[in-house]
Amino acid sequence: MIKKMFIAILLAIILIYPTPISPQTSLHEKIVLKGLDGRPLNIDSKVPYSPKRTCGGCHDYDRISRGYHFQQGRTNGTGKIVISDSFDQKYHWNLSSGMYGKQ
Repeated sequence: MIKKMFIAILLAIILIYPTPISPQTSLHEKIVLKGLDGRPLNIDSKVPYSPKRTCGGCHDYDRISRGYHFQQGRTNGTGKIVISDSFDQKYHWNLSSGMYGKQ
């Protein structure tokens, strides 16, 4: 009985006093997206942003880019490298079918 009462009170407190962090709260400060040349991009820019130039000043870009998701699409099932500068004529920044080349 006491356990059920405790759980009921705890649930009531949780419902009355929700967590102070809402889904809209950002845990990262605002950043300026930068292009391949390192210059800031404006909101209307059609130029792809560069994670290396945008994030590399604060984060270990080389370590992150060696991660699994960044390497997807680098090779086919036999281990042959399949990236190409001419992979996608419409979106020239895509170098492969996976995440590789989309950094």
